[in-house]
Amino acid sequence: MKHLFRFFSFALLFTCLQFLMQVRAANGIGYQPNMTATESYGGGCKLGEPAFQTGEYLKYKVYYNWTAVWMTAGNVTFKVNDAELGGQNVFHMVCKGKTASAFNWFFHVNDRYESYIDPYNIRPLKFIRDIKEGDYTLKNQLTFYHDNQQVLIDHQIRKGVVQAKNKWMSIPNCTQDLLSALYYMRTADQNSLGPGEEIQVDLILDNQIYPIALTYIGKSKIKTDVGTFRCVKYTPTLIKGDVFDDTESMTIYVTDDENRLPVYIESPLKVGWGKAYLTDFSGLKYPLTSKIK
Repeated sequence: MKHLFRFFSFALLFTCLQFLMQVRAANGIGYQPNMTATESYGGGCKLGEPAFQTGEYLKYKVYYNWTAVWMTAGNVTFKVNDAELGGQNVFHMVCKGKTASAFNWFFHVNDRYESYIDPYNIRPLKFIRDIKEGDYTLKNQLTFYHDNQQVLIDHQIRKGVVQAKNKWMSIPNCTQDLLSALYYMRTADQNSLGPGEEIQVDLILDNQIYPIALTYIGKSKIKTDVGTFRCVKYTPTLIKGDVFDDTESMTIYVTDDENRLPVYIESPLKVGWGKAYLTDFSGLKYPLTSKIK
């Protein structure tokens, strides 16, 4: 069952990645092998007007299928706040993933992600991850120094064991954390891409840099509890490990409008299936023009 709740994290991760595809299309840049995402993008991080604002709130319901029954497993929420960091006014993004109360007896999850983001260029300044999944725990904090292309791993503690502390690491320009990537990529205008076109993005996860490929599939309509939406459909290449196998794929559906909200995510897991639907939202910056009814 732990695989479902690692899906919380990876659903968030691959939701973020689809937006880089729009960034590169807007700048006429395609996928270039053997390069970091920053090199093929050109090194610039400043985008246009953000597609979000302070007060934006998104809520997702996560389901798990094992055998023939879909069960409500938990909820994931995203909130955009204002904060101050080092004397600078910043965005403070918070993502929480929790199991439903009826599920806690079987497997308890309480995950929290935080990212402090520069409002000028939407780059992360600090990232905090606090994971509690059954008997598995992880505490991780990163501080970014983009001008020097360095990140300080303040600490990483897995199941009570210190794996890294005050460790410096080189990063490509424009590297994003697990949460900031969502908001950074949402600043780009949406553009049409041809089916099968593939790109990469540089993202730091567990003190490693991952260039992850993402493929544009096409457009579709998705019906949810909060309405039916025109969506853009993507499939990422997943990181093989605790949750996914090489042969497994995730599908992400994103609203075809200026907000570019993920409304539905689905993926096979090592055991069963996971899916997540958008169930509530407020404080959007732009009209939700992709909503059909």
